[in-house]
Amino acid sequence: MEVTNLEQLKKMAEADILELPRFKKDIPFNVKVKRVSLLNLISKGVIPNTLLSAAEELFYGKKSSKSVDLKEMTKVMFILAEIALVEPSIKDLDSVGLELTDEQIVAIFNYTQEGIKEIEPFREESENNVDTDNGKAILRVTE
Repeated sequence: MEVTNLEQLKKMAEADILELPRFKKDIPFNVKVKRVSLLNLISKGVIPNTLLSAAEELFYGKKSSKSVDLKEMTKVMFILAEIALVEPSIKDLDSVGLELTDEQIVAIFNYTQEGIKEIEPFREESENNVDTDNGKAILRVTE
């Protein structure tokens, strides 16, 4: 196994072209986007503490211990979309009187989190584990 070289890392850092749901049926809407880490945004304070419960729900896909409303989840998704969207930027869209649609925001959010889904099976507990009531799980042997 070889270490990923700098040229490969540069290619990974390049923005991708993503086709988003259209504003108008006959005009494609292709944008340049970059992957964004929700956890990095939280650690840098870009996602404010007041939205951490919503971010947790979006990241882990489970109900937070605190009640989270749609407005909070939307704010987190919009922050991610705003940072992920390279060209045109949110400011560019605003300058021509456009706002991202719900479908477009969800598509950008899904793009930013794509890598998380690849490791999803590793997060789930195996169905073959048996709880031994002492805090340890053992693998159930099947015949």
